[in-house]
Amino acid sequence: MAWDRKAPLAAALATALVLGLCRGDVVQFIFGDSLSDVGNNNYLTKSLARAALPWYGIDLGRGMPNGRFCNGRTVADIVGDKMGLPRPPAFLDPALDADTIFKNGVNYASGGGGILNETSSLFLLHLTLNGILQIQRFSLYKQIELFQGTQAFMRDKIGKAAADKFFGEGYYVVAMGANDFINNYLLPVYSDSWTYNGDTFVKYMVSTLEAQLRLLHALGARRLTFFGLGPMGCIPLQRYLTSSGGCQASTNKLARSFNTQAGALLERLSTSLPNATFRFGEAYDYFQDIIDRPYMYGFNNSRAPCCTLGRIRPTLTCTPLSTLCKDRSKYVFWDEYHPTDRANELIALETLRKLNITVVNNGTSS
Repeated sequence: MAWDRKAPLAAALATALVLGLCRGDVVQFIFGDSLSDVGNNNYLTKSLARAALPWYGIDLGRGMPNGRFCNGRTVADIVGDKMGLPRPPAFLDPALDADTIFKNGVNYASGGGGILNETSSLFLLHLTLNGILQIQRFSLYKQIELFQGTQAFMRDKIGKAAADKFFGEGYYVVAMGANDFINNYLLPVYSDSWTYNGDTFVKYMVSTLEAQLRLLHALGARRLTFFGLGPMGCIPLQRYLTSSGGCQASTNKLARSFNTQAGALLERLSTSLPNATFRFGEAYDYFQDIIDRPYMYGFNNSRAPCCTLGRIRPTLTCTPLSTLCKDRSKYVFWDEYHPTDRANELIALETLRKLNITVVNNGTSS
């Protein structure tokens, strides 16, 4: 009988769960965009937002592309490492099974994903042979839907009580919002760009985020950190679009407005939802200072990406034909959108400091 084969696994996992939680072992469930993606989009083979080619991943592990839109680690990687938490694999990783989920958690982050379902929808589409349009990225609502599937899978494996305890003890990270501006509101091809002004669009985003965070709480999330936005008007792509090459102040104003409202939301939810510890983590001012005064932090370039294609700008992705900067640790940005491993490390450490989270692992993980 199928039940007979499944029962020993369920008993073993449930016993390990109880022992692990008694020791204080927990795993992470990460929801996000390309700043946190560890490979999901690489399995969306028709997506334009993939980190599947060199030189992505050159400074991590064996130096091969691994789905991270970076030369090394993401902020979520580093925050988890410093907290002594295992790195969760991508949801679409074919090797993902109940034992892996139990030991490491799951990362649902997807390059191009946003808080809003419509974000990136016009650029990450694939028309199938039978004429069906498939969106090649996971929005936050879709990621939560996938998480619900994970919960059902684990309940089937270890039983409802043990699974509920497992998910209730987990640590949840949500890091999204930049694409809702960069690949939605700030592009006139999207209806949101003429339906809303800056203030009403931010309110729309935050009200949607509130519904999503409430849903995660209803699904068992009790310890959750939402990572706010950085100065997205200073990413190389945004600077390139200005005549002066400077940061786009209007874009940064949107990021600050979102952070203010999202921070207030997290504080409100943390005090109103039962047994919730919802926190807002951000390093906006610190990151802005790195960009404004790179030499004070050991960098020598905060304007251009390390990975470029000669003088061709913008190059929206890093490819094997690209040229890399001489010293990757001296550049703040890896490509047109994403920080380098070194910049991510500084941002992660500042975020932990502001959250007053004790660092239990001071080593550098690769």
